[in-house]
Amino acid sequence: MSEKKQIEKATAEGFLNLYNGMMGISYYFDKLLEPPDPDVQCVDSDGNILYLEITMTEGQHGDIKALLGRLDYPNIESLRAHRAKVEAGKASSLERGNCLQGNLSAMLVGRIQAKLNKNYSRNTALVVRAMCPADPDWDLEVDDIKAQLDLSRNPFDKGIWILSRCKDILFRVV
Repeated sequence: MSEKKQIEKATAEGFLNLYNGMMGISYYFDKLLEPPDPDVQCVDSDGNILYLEITMTEGQHGDIKALLGRLDYPNIESLRAHRAKVEAGKASSLERGNCLQGNLSAMLVGRIQAKLNKNYSRNTALVVRAMCPADPDWDLEVDDIKAQLDLSRNPFDKGIWILSRCKDILFRVV
């Protein structure tokens, strides 16, 4: 199984663990699908199907590669460059600690909006795995994120969800 498929499966399982508890249902991972279908098919004991379209987003360019062990980031050079920007008044010292002050919000909206423009079957949820080193407080950000989305066309009748990197927090956007 490819790394992409492994990530999709693990994300689906983490999502279902939290989603089932929130919704009082019992879907389980069934199988991975191929485009143009959604990424994952889930079923419950009654045979009801839930499809998941999965994507990832990051707080700063390089977070996903770093968390997958492909990039030494943030490395000492990037930390020194950030410190120089802070000392020059061109960046906040908090910026590296809260990835929403970086690019996460813009990247998240871009990833969701791109998915909103595609066609998916009924019973589909979009799961965005937020791959930033520090989990932001989504309660403080969801209204701003939602306001930036064009939801006039939303193929995700089972919602748009954000799953934390560690798969321990699930937040509904729509």
